[in-house]
Amino acid sequence: MTTPSGVQSLERAFFLLELIGSHQQTGLSQAEIQVRTGLDRTTLHRMLTFLASIHYLHQDAGSNRPWRLGVRSMSLGLQAFTQPHLVALLRPHMLALARRSQDNVFLVCRMGDLSFTLHLEQGPMAIASYQPLVGATRLLGLGTGSVALLAAMPDEALHMHLHRHQASYSASQFGPLKMQRAITRTRQMGYTLASDPAVSGAGVAFEVQGFGHVAISILSSRARMPVARRHEMARLILDEISTYLP
Repeated sequence: MTTPSGVQSLERAFFLLELIGSHQQTGLSQAEIQVRTGLDRTTLHRMLTFLASIHYLHQDAGSNRPWRLGVRSMSLGLQAFTQPHLVALLRPHMLALARRSQDNVFLVCRMGDLSFTLHLEQGPMAIASYQPLVGATRLLGLGTGSVALLAAMPDEALHMHLHRHQASYSASQFGPLKMQRAITRTRQMGYTLASDPAVSGAGVAFEVQGFGHVAISILSSRARMPVARRHEMARLILDEISTYLP
């Protein structure tokens, strides 16, 4: 697509923000950014300096001095959660799933190393204690839709994430072997099955253009969700979101 005259710098700025944001955990040095963007050194330095001056970027102290997103980028992103267009887009599918399953349907997105519960639709078998989960965050992989999102990550990013949070997973009874099995099974089946002493369910991660990967999960009591029904709920989700699947 041809870039309209006069907006090339704006396009470059947004590309820089997205590139640096995708490496927020480790940051990127100016040399790494230059290699990935192909921008000449002077132009890149001018753009980085300007974005830092208005707090959309931040450069760490130290010898390597990596670049990361700044506080204004974070503030802008958080404001999008107040009335997210993503909820309006996917709510009809969630309503249909709540009606067909009669259970609790969650919409979860990724927020860095965390998952964020955006929305909940509940059928007749609603569980009241689930409602406060909307707006809550948790480490990726500690939840049904959250596991599906984790499994959708590229291998390199996934490896780094698991290494960073190994202690947290182990403290939650998710040792490395158990976590790897969950990820492998999710990738093989195309959906996640999860169960603990109280709750069971199924979740599917999929990509929505302009939003990246999100996940929809259906959860209920373990008594209501034996293994066969978990598979059934996964197929229900896949059928409902089929237009988003490759």
